[in-house]
Amino acid sequence: MNAAYFHIVSVHLPVILTPLGALLLIVAHLRTSATVARVALGILVAAALLAIPVFLLGEPAEEIVEHLPGISEDIIEAHEEAAEVGLWVSIASGLMSLITWRLIATGAYLERIFLTLTFLTATAASAALGYTAHQGGKIRHPEAFQNPPAEAKEHSEDDH
Repeated sequence: MNAAYFHIVSVHLPVILTPLGALLLIVAHLRTSATVARVALGILVAAALLAIPVFLLGEPAEEIVEHLPGISEDIIEAHEEAAEVGLWVSIASGLMSLITWRLIATGAYLERIFLTLTFLTATAASAALGYTAHQGGKIRHPEAFQNPPAEAKEHSEDDH
């Protein structure tokens, strides 16, 4: 196992946990549940913390795959640029979550506003991480991003 393996395995954690945390914030709002809100905020903090080593593993992973046949430097670069944005938005989401957690703990009157701001930040992080994952998938899975040949479309239409 090497850096590329650990990057590919660990990258799924923030990509899944961030939208999960955002969805739980909606549940917390609908139920007016501080407990659910704290769970959601904890998940968002964990996702932000996990995004850091995932990002740091990206460069060593690039060193391993960049010279393999069929690997495009342009695709790697697009993934890397998206990953940088995803990292910083994830960190912002984690920091907003910590601030909101503190406001809930102290019973501050701004907690509802900060829950909304945290939800918006988590939604932005979810989108950024999703786009980063999309770009990363192009590095070794071009088949997932190609349209089926016209003859395959004809066969599927004939089956209906």
